[in-house]
Amino acid sequence: MSPQNSLQLSTNKSLGKLCTAFTRYSGFYIGMNLGCLFFVATTAAAEDSQRLYRSAYYLGRGDTGLALADDAEAIMYNPAGVAQGKGVYKRVILVSPTIEFSDDARALAKEIENDKSDLPGTLVKRIGKNEHIGVYNLTAIVLRRASLGVFNAETTDILVYKSPAAGGLEGVKARAITSNGAVFALAQDFLNQRLFVGGNIKYMHRGEAKLDVNITDADALKNMKSDELLGTGMGASVDLGVMWKLQGRLQPSLGATINNVGGTYFTPSSELAPAPSPLKQLVNLGFAIQPGTKSSRFKILAEYWDATNSLDSNIMKKTHLGAELSVRDVVGFTGGMAQGWTSGGIYIDLYLLRLDGGIYIQEMSDRVGVRPDKRIFMRLTAGF
Repeated sequence: MSPQNSLQLSTNKSLGKLCTAFTRYSGFYIGMNLGCLFFVATTAAAEDSQRLYRSAYYLGRGDTGLALADDAEAIMYNPAGVAQGKGVYKRVILVSPTIEFSDDARALAKEIENDKSDLPGTLVKRIGKNEHIGVYNLTAIVLRRASLGVFNAETTDILVYKSPAAGGLEGVKARAITSNGAVFALAQDFLNQRLFVGGNIKYMHRGEAKLDVNITDADALKNMKSDELLGTGMGASVDLGVMWKLQGRLQPSLGATINNVGGTYFTPSSELAPAPSPLKQLVNLGFAIQPGTKSSRFKILAEYWDATNSLDSNIMKKTHLGAELSVRDVVGFTGGMAQGWTSGGIYIDLYLLRLDGGIYIQEMSDRVGVRPDKRIFMRLTAGF
């Protein structure tokens, strides 16, 4: 393998943590020498690589929440929502570990464990299938009008494909991304709590590793060192948000955000390695209604992401729809559609503890309906 490929395959300790989390949550053991080196991960869709945090609550309803974001979810999705409510104190989130993984990842990991001598052969069986693992956490103090938090995100993907550059032989594309940092959100309400305006600033350390090799080189993953991650750097990102609650029985609400205002660029940690890829400025728009009674509430949400086509011009891929039925704000059922694929989830909220779980599908192709990646997600939140 060339020195360039050897450099591209290097990873850091965060990947080991990710693999450990995956095996713990999935309920089976993957040999550390193979498993953690294997999941050095990939060129997921551009949208995937831009996300710093994903809410398990919102994922079940098509990843929608711009027009209704509140509490800790608002910090990262729409900081304007932090100004909602009464009083000063809102909530403290001690931990909120989230894991998501491709439906086929469990089976793949088992095959790797049982067939350690033929990693390329195992990968070839899954040509065109993306394998994904993501781990997230947000710890935060949420006050009305101000919030302070610490976030962590680690995502890994791998895709085996037919490579035109290699004469039609199989190739392996992979990407691993880590983002760890602090976030501060500030918001203010106007017009008798009808209009909310807010923003956040995130200061983070980000790492990115990429891989694109012939399938015959995949065995080299078993011997890779994990002393550093290719492309690490520090950077600051700013999001702005607005939320406007209209009058009416359906309680309509509008929301809009500008993420990564002006683009987010990272200063490399080392002169020997490049900085991680920048985060592009995105403009997202949302609408929601939430009719309900004293004991239940129904929410319908519609959003259009990346309105300025910074990442994608496919209208279907940027359209997100969601619905939720909650009973006394304790038990809720969610459903939705994003990128042309359906999603669904359930949550149980006991105030001190909350459990979210469900399934969603990420489209890995430039077009809708071509390369679905079915993912299972779970989150346990502890706070008061």
